[in-house]
Amino acid sequence: MGDIDLNELERWTASLTRTQVSFIAWNAERLHISREESRVRYFRSWTTYPGGHAGDAFRALGERMHRTLDVLFGDGPDEVFDAYDLHGPMHFLRMLAYPDPVFAEDHPIVRLLGRQRRIGIVDFGCGLAQYARAMAQHLGDRGIAVDLTLVDIPTVRKPFLLWLGHESRTLTTFLDCTAEQPIPTLPTCDLCVATEVFEHFHQPLRYLQAIEAALRSGGLLLTNVADHAAEPFHVSPKLDELRAHLEGGAFRSVVRNRLYQKI
Repeated sequence: MGDIDLNELERWTASLTRTQVSFIAWNAERLHISREESRVRYFRSWTTYPGGHAGDAFRALGERMHRTLDVLFGDGPDEVFDAYDLHGPMHFLRMLAYPDPVFAEDHPIVRLLGRQRRIGIVDFGCGLAQYARAMAQHLGDRGIAVDLTLVDIPTVRKPFLLWLGHESRTLTTFLDCTAEQPIPTLPTCDLCVATEVFEHFHQPLRYLQAIEAALRSGGLLLTNVADHAAEPFHVSPKLDELRAHLEGGAFRSVVRNRLYQKI
């Protein structure tokens, strides 16, 4: 570790989220190395770019990677699943930089679902599922049994998410989205998290309708159906069709463009 500033390493370590600390432990097990070596390797990767994996320099690198590797697989309907697998490690590192949410007792989801004894949560297009995992933990701490189903393309993130479920003692299932079955059969649920995801689908209404069918009456959809910037993998940046569907009578808006309750 002669090239490492130990004081900087310790300051950086103190700033890590619980998800990042868990990643260090999981990566050590995966690579059969010590947790200390895993921590140092993550630190070296993070400090390669100003602002780390959360910064503009790393984001710009990701955009260059997309442009460079688009020659192999782009975000068209017939290539997108291979493209996500190709870029999976870069997406993984970026997602690890996201904050872990904290919920107040007056949060609308907690208020609307917090008196049930058992809750099913589906996170569609889960990424690293920070929001769904944190909500499952919060509700579990209130004595509510939670069944957590994560749905996404099975990239390098999948084994980490299943490991997290085991470590947190949250019953966790991962459903694969594949080219052959892009929308797997979803379990009935009380909450579906589908944030920063619809803009990535070529036919986003099909996905919303599948989620709607899985939600129980009174169930909640946490999403983001505001329009998005056009960029790689944002193949449907305009989501007016989804907003019209959500405002069409089957849902009531709890937080506009963000949280809906199935009627």
